[in-house]
Amino acid sequence: MIIFILLFSFACEEKPGTAFDDYGDALIDSYNRGQKAGEIANLDAVKKAVSMYYAENAKYPETLEKINDYMRSDIDMSKYNYDPDTGKVSLKE
Repeated sequence: MIIFILLFSFACEEKPGTAFDDYGDALIDSYNRGQKAGEIANLDAVKKAVSMYYAENAKYPETLEKINDYMRSDIDMSKYNYDPDTGKVSLKE
């Protein structure tokens, strides 16, 4: 019986989350979803810039950094995969 009581007390040591914890988790989740949405929106802009580069140069840029002049704002290109042979751009997972 004593062993059962000790095991039960150790199993119940995890405290339930507070409303403050839940609020913090919700804020972090919202921030992460916003970041992802921004990266997806920027993906379209990067694809268009690659197309514009191709239209002007008859070839795809060697790197995404070559399209900076075609972009209206600074975008972190490290978030995207790029194939210079096909001009395909995708979001890194």
